Amino acid sequence: MKADVFVNLCVADVLKSRKFFENLGFEVKEEYSDDTGYCLSINERTYAMMLGLEKYMLFSKNTVVDSFKHTELIFSLDVGSVDAVNQILDKVKKLGGTEIGSAHDDDYMYYRSFRDLDGHHFEIFSMKKNINT
Repeated sequence: MKADVFVNLCVADVLKSRKFFENLGFEVKEEYSDDTGYCLSINERTYAMMLGLEKYMLFSKNTVVDSFKHTELIFSLDVGSVDAVNQILDKVKKLGGTEIGSAHDDDYMYYRSFRDLDGHHFEIFSMKKNINT
């Protein structure tokens, strides 16, 4: 089965979060966005729905995780080159995100991790070897 992927994340301030990701270069799908949440386009089949608490709770009745204390997921993005990884992390820090640890450079990939304004864990990486070989 193949399907489009929509990951839902809770954000404290929809506008502030949206500006953060737009300034990192992500596209927002306006047709799925309003003042209660926005749709962040990761690629042509993968999206992150960044939802304010009230809207998020329409989809889940569980307690929302404090992303600064717990990790609900690690959102990993292959950006194609070491330079792109470093450029994105430089922007993240200027925009108020926080780098987690330091750069990792091993046999198969180079990566750096950060928390966005809401504490969500992102890993930005570049594969050195094709995973399918």
